Amino acid sequence: MAWQQPEQDKISSLVCSILKKDLNLTSLLDLPLHKQLFKALDTLGFSEATEVQDSAIPAILEGRDVMVSAKTGSGKTAAFLLPMLDHMLRMDAPGYGTRGLILLPTRELALQTVKTFEKLAKFTPIKCGIVIGGEAYKHQIALLRKNPEVIIATPGRLVEHLDKRSIDFNDLEFLVLDEADRMLDMGFTEDMNTIAASCRQQRQNLLFSATLKHRNFGRIQDILDDPASIEVDSFKQGHSQITQQMVLADGDDHKRKLIKALVEEEKAEKVFVFCKTRAQCSAVGQHLAATALKVGYLHGEIPQSDRKQVLNRFRDGKLQVLVATDVAARGLDVSDVDLVINYTVAHSGDDHVHRVGRTGRAGKQGKAVTLVNRIDWNKNSSIERYLKIRFELRSVKGLKADYTGPGKLKKSGKAAGTKKKSRKQPVPKSPAPKKRARNKKNIGKGRKAKGSETHSDEASAYAAKGSHLYSKYRKKTPE
Repeated sequence: MAWQQPEQDKISSLVCSILKKDLNLTSLLDLPLHKQLFKALDTLGFSEATEVQDSAIPAILEGRDVMVSAKTGSGKTAAFLLPMLDHMLRMDAPGYGTRGLILLPTRELALQTVKTFEKLAKFTPIKCGIVIGGEAYKHQIALLRKNPEVIIATPGRLVEHLDKRSIDFNDLEFLVLDEADRMLDMGFTEDMNTIAASCRQQRQNLLFSATLKHRNFGRIQDILDDPASIEVDSFKQGHSQITQQMVLADGDDHKRKLIKALVEEEKAEKVFVFCKTRAQCSAVGQHLAATALKVGYLHGEIPQSDRKQVLNRFRDGKLQVLVATDVAARGLDVSDVDLVINYTVAHSGDDHVHRVGRTGRAGKQGKAVTLVNRIDWNKNSSIERYLKIRFELRSVKGLKADYTGPGKLKKSGKAAGTKKKSRKQPVPKSPAPKKRARNKKNIGKGRKAKGSETHSDEASAYAAKGSHLYSKYRKKTPE
């Protein structure tokens, strides 16, 4: 079933517009938030609302379910945390259980959200707990027994706790699905529906995604109740501050040399390098680590404790280059990334956008370079067409590729191949008539009369059993 936008979207958008005008949302200080939240915002130095906060917070404060499309780094985490915290500070809890649940696709995103939560809730009594894979069960069960007001979790581990009945959401007031499209891509559809079914029916649902046109949104549409649809800074067109380039490349050795040269040319202090597979990520990371670059790498098989350490070292500037698979392409909060290099072309246009979104954040300028070989040309052209832009062709001094691009191009930008000659389809022969064995069985053979067997026939039979029996028979036969 294809996802259909709710019929109330136009009305919801109008309501949001009216609220924005009434509140004159030019800064966060104009929001009708609790004073303890203003104190936290002032301490953090946050004053102006981002576009997604300006658009989403009024609808959430109104009590509506929302579906929000916004790119990573747009301030969407605060867009759902601030109104949730405001509600919890002003309204009595329905019970003693957890009041808010935030689901995210990866551990790293969950850990990031915990940090943001702790900053915004610093001057409130509201506490959160984290439930993710890679952590000890006994510690999580001890945490859940304390009934934290807010739980931040990944779907897989949370479902395990639900199965063991170590948690319940009978008092839940807010269910947040952050990076919902990514959770769908990662196969968490059933888990999301299971978790939603276990929650209190009277709750507010907040869905945040890079796009509202995901092919599988129809499978989770029952979670939401007449949501307001808000699309802010379309993720396809939201990276105008990022210069996108491509460099023609040959094999792996050439690509690795290009990475080092690009880092040196740009004088980049923080660089993301994205690879397709875990094996490729490890190989590239180990090769670059053998050079003068300070390199770390990140993929799904690395233990959680090591992943935390690598990310923290990269954030602190102790690592210059972080080589990663797409597990790190979604939502990782690393400021001041100078350069993104796509070692391999992304699987899709959406994945490409999430990769390059690591740079050019908070309105700053950024740069992304994609290494394109013969195999990846057409896929890269598809991404350009999807994003409606053309990547600037760049060359690196002393590292010119043997591959110079396709000889001819189609209108789409893809390589034009030679036309295949049409082959005439052979006329199928009519099948031969089936021959039945009974039509030819025993043809020409007459029946033997009963009792017509001779001594010679009997002797032949004995001879077949062995010469010994045959010789005995001859002695008994009269001449």
